[in-house]
Amino acid sequence: MPTPSTSRDAGLTGRVALSWTIALAGVLGLAGMARAGSESRRTPIVEAVDRVRESVVSISSEKKAESHSRWPFSAEENQRPRVSGMGSGVLIDRRGYILTNHHVVDKVQGIMVQLFDGTTMPARLLQFDPAMDLAVLKVDPPHPLAAVEMGTSSDLMIGETVITIGNAFGYENTVSVGIVSALHRDVTLSDDQVYRNLIQTDACINPGNSGGPLINIEGRLIGINVAVRAGAQGIGFALPIDEVKRVAGELMSTRRLAMTWHGVVAMEQQRGPRRSVVVSEVQQGSPAEASGLHPGDELVKIGDLDVNNVIDVERGLLDARPGRPSKLSLRRAGKDTSVALDVRPLPGRVSTPAGSTDEVVWNLLGVKTLPVTNEYVAAVSSKLRGGLYVQAVQPGSPAAGAALQKGDILLGIKVGSRHWETIRPDNILYVLRQPETAQTQSALLYVVRKNEVQPLKISLGGNITSAGVSR
Repeated sequence: MPTPSTSRDAGLTGRVALSWTIALAGVLGLAGMARAGSESRRTPIVEAVDRVRESVVSISSEKKAESHSRWPFSAEENQRPRVSGMGSGVLIDRRGYILTNHHVVDKVQGIMVQLFDGTTMPARLLQFDPAMDLAVLKVDPPHPLAAVEMGTSSDLMIGETVITIGNAFGYENTVSVGIVSALHRDVTLSDDQVYRNLIQTDACINPGNSGGPLINIEGRLIGINVAVRAGAQGIGFALPIDEVKRVAGELMSTRRLAMTWHGVVAMEQQRGPRRSVVVSEVQQGSPAEASGLHPGDELVKIGDLDVNNVIDVERGLLDARPGRPSKLSLRRAGKDTSVALDVRPLPGRVSTPAGSTDEVVWNLLGVKTLPVTNEYVAAVSSKLRGGLYVQAVQPGSPAAGAALQKGDILLGIKVGSRHWETIRPDNILYVLRQPETAQTQSALLYVVRKNEVQPLKISLGGNITSAGVSR
């Protein structure tokens, strides 16, 4: 029989145990409420942001402050201070290809990209389209990156929820939520920049958001943020993704980036509840024709890459090389099949000698140039975007034969009936790689000399052929 003291101890122990049981139940109850609260707080917006955030990058750069000097080597030009710029971008390929606005990286130096995890690395500008205000950058990551999932802008609804993510005022990965306020807006910023068919949204778009993604509630890319109405609240604009995909597909084409030709022309189609990529044309005499590809074939995969949009056609063949056929999985007349497509070197392409673009142009044409902005050619026309200042001309070269002189500013090149603008040295190489260039013996250079535009005829035979143009 327990002593009185033992009974009191037992009672105390019982009360302590009961209190611990109640406390534990309370803790478990709070934990359950916290879990339930967390689940209820994980809204579709949170899910959408979570799907996209690793695909968004912050872009920083430097450029020289504006100058009123007319020539690039004046004292004022050399003393111009540098100013910082910022913007956003979105990863469209795991190998480090980034889509952004052209105005974010126009005339800048030292482009740096910061990933979601804080990693910073240099980027280079590969291609751009000023009219559409799009540019493609490339970084070289140590591991594959997270590419965004493309959506469509063809079925956007007024009032549906949209989300922006970007480097707003330098605050990386800033998220803002709004709705589609209107569609098919035309916006004129200046004589040089007119946007067509924009998405209007009241989601916040601030300086630094340019080039970043506009996504829908499913976390799919439906637009590229491009502009905000100055002095207004809640009036921002984005490029619709269906038009962006068309232009980005050209910017990332194997012709431009790998100097190879495949001959596939594709388009997106809505087939019931899903969108598919269908061959709309097979170019005559192309590798696609040789592979047995037919118009109407639905492209399913290129190698291991799922084909979901027209950019994927170029992405899938970007690393393909002549002599190493790529497997194209496709659906034809309801049946799965495949073909082997072996890309070819671009007809009339310039074989790329070792060295920089400047060295290649010097070896091919005998001219050394420096990009200059529109202020150097404004006396000729305010609509010109710039040109290439001629720094040196090699004696006996095609440039010398055309009477090109130091101090000229090269505005463009005409081959046959086609005109190309020249604002960077690689624009010259691009013209020389065109099939029509390979079929002619001369071209016209348009240069500014003494505040007048003059045409100069340049030979594309002889020296050019020996320097590496296939004819």
